[in-house]
Amino acid sequence: MVTQEDNVIISEEPTTPATNGVETTLADEESKTINGNAPGVNGDSPHDSEQSGPTEADQVAALQAELQSAQAKADDLLDKLQRTVAEAQNSRRRQERQLAEELDRASARIIRRLLPVVDDFNLAFQNVPGELDNSTGGWVDGFRQIQKKLGALLEDEGVTPIAAGGEFDPNRHEAVTSEPHETVASGHIIDTLRTGYEHKGRVLRPSLVRVAL
Repeated sequence: MVTQEDNVIISEEPTTPATNGVETTLADEESKTINGNAPGVNGDSPHDSEQSGPTEADQVAALQAELQSAQAKADDLLDKLQRTVAEAQNSRRRQERQLAEELDRASARIIRRLLPVVDDFNLAFQNVPGELDNSTGGWVDGFRQIQKKLGALLEDEGVTPIAAGGEFDPNRHEAVTSEPHETVASGHIIDTLRTGYEHKGRVLRPSLVRVAL
């Protein structure tokens, strides 16, 4: 706008606000943002590839390593458990065997102390008089029944008499005398003076015998 006052020409033009440059800059930035040109918007930073997580192959490898480690621990625990069970079973069998042996030894000691009673019964019935009256005969028969019961008890406990006669066996016989004999072969038993007994295959006491030369 141009005015003329007193021959002085004054030109009036609109002034540009001081913020005009700032607005222009902001507008440019907004344009860049809209067009996707702002830095970091598209994830094109050079550090993005370095900060990415592990790949699927890495994860599978890590899981396989963990599985192998867990399997190794499980195998180790199973081996220890099997060893513990085996040791417990062996210990139980050993204790049962020791207990059975102790019971057998205790039974053998008691039975060995009963054998002289058996010998007395046998000796008594070997010397029974030939002629007995009715009362005496009944009394003897009663003792024979006692002898049978005692023999049955010993048999139930696994006690068996050593057979008389046959070839001399130093493990089962004890020679009292050795003498020549006309009908018995050398090294064989002539007579048994005291019966020997075995308990479950073990000799409780040997038989006392006479042996032919």
